[in-house]
Amino acid sequence: MILPLTERTSMGQIDVTSKSRTKQRAGGVKARIEGFLRTFEWTWTSAVTFALVLTFFLLIATSIMPSFWMYYAEQKIGWAGPTDIEAFLTVPFGTSITNPLSPDGYLMVRDAIAMGLTTLPFVLVLVVSAALQNWRKKLRGGQSAARPSGGYR
Repeated sequence: MILPLTERTSMGQIDVTSKSRTKQRAGGVKARIEGFLRTFEWTWTSAVTFALVLTFFLLIATSIMPSFWMYYAEQKIGWAGPTDIEAFLTVPFGTSITNPLSPDGYLMVRDAIAMGLTTLPFVLVLVVSAALQNWRKKLRGGQSAARPSGGYR
């Protein structure tokens, strides 16, 4: 006698591969996020709390982290001093494989990392908020894409 699927003691190979733990966990997390996005409504309290948390995050991420990086790069790594683009362009490379850039090249890398640490949080907030708004619009049954404009309808 073949037992119903609910009474079987072990699963076949096809059942095991289709219901892996990572897929179940990812599906559960996605379902929880979608449920939250579908039902969430702003109140004054949640908006003010969110604004304070966002301001605190941006303050830490755009001011303290780049400053810490600059101090760390100057004091621990030894990439100190002002950058000089002309000096970097005349001697762009170092002397060996273990020293691939000139001293001015290391300073430019230091400054590029600091600029990335400064601008990345702003870009991240904008991209994540736009993605969440579009996701919420799809979940609530709104239009997924904007209608083309122009012409007579």
